[in-house]
Amino acid sequence: MTVMSAPDTVTKQPSASAFWSQHTQTVIKYMLLVLLGLVALAPFILAFLGTFKTDAEIIAWPPTFFPKVWLWQNWLKTWQTDLGQGATFPRWLWNTAFISVVAAVAQVVFSSMAAYAFARMRFPGKNAIFAFMLASMMIPGAVTLIPAFVLMTKIRFINTYWSLLVPGAVSAGSIFLLTQFLKSIPLELEEAAYMDGASRFRIYKDVVIPLARPAMLTVFILQFQAMWNNYLTPLLYLTTPRMWVLNVAITVFQQQYKAQWNLTLVAAMFNAIPVLILFAFFSRYYIEGISYAGVKG
Repeated sequence: MTVMSAPDTVTKQPSASAFWSQHTQTVIKYMLLVLLGLVALAPFILAFLGTFKTDAEIIAWPPTFFPKVWLWQNWLKTWQTDLGQGATFPRWLWNTAFISVVAAVAQVVFSSMAAYAFARMRFPGKNAIFAFMLASMMIPGAVTLIPAFVLMTKIRFINTYWSLLVPGAVSAGSIFLLTQFLKSIPLELEEAAYMDGASRFRIYKDVVIPLARPAMLTVFILQFQAMWNNYLTPLLYLTTPRMWVLNVAITVFQQQYKAQWNLTLVAAMFNAIPVLILFAFFSRYYIEGISYAGVKG
């Protein structure tokens, strides 16, 4: 009787050269990413360090990276600046934050309602209205600037928050992004809720909104950033110093303290840091919402 032995299986171990080659490539990849990140952040880092320098150090050649003496009082002096009529940085920061948050929340609410109607409901002229809305994105903002200003003057919204909140409550870009996202949500979930007796609004509130949270956060971040960085319309509509937003106030502040670049850099940091913090906290949802928006058209 012949006993057949099982063939020996030889497990190939990676060679030392292949192991080190793979890890070397990983290390080089991360080093390049860190280097590119530092290059991208270099202007911001230099500007931030410049807030602690004297004017002579900022314009000195060769330039210095770190300040010789850290002047923390530059931040306090800029924060306490008062141009009269309540024109202070705390007030300008409040104006900018209030307008940006309220406009972003309003756009998430109203744009998501319109997007749900375009993605799920059937009504006459839906495709024509959607196409007209997309076509409106091609109109330059400069074309509607004067008619919008005349309208705001007629309805007495000049020098009020309403002049920025009402036009910023909805946008075609947000509706389009949310519409594409909502089309990717399985229709069976809504049909199951409808079979259980849920109304359209109940389905929108309890089924659609929880599933569309990444896209809605994306819209919130984009609108918040757009309103925070807005300059032209606040310059036209907000006429008194107390009602200014940071972008308008920094322009006037720079003219007032044009020989003190360290204070101007501090003012710029007041405008840049909140947006960076917001993006750092919600970057994961922002990327997720953007990647899902074009799954199904």
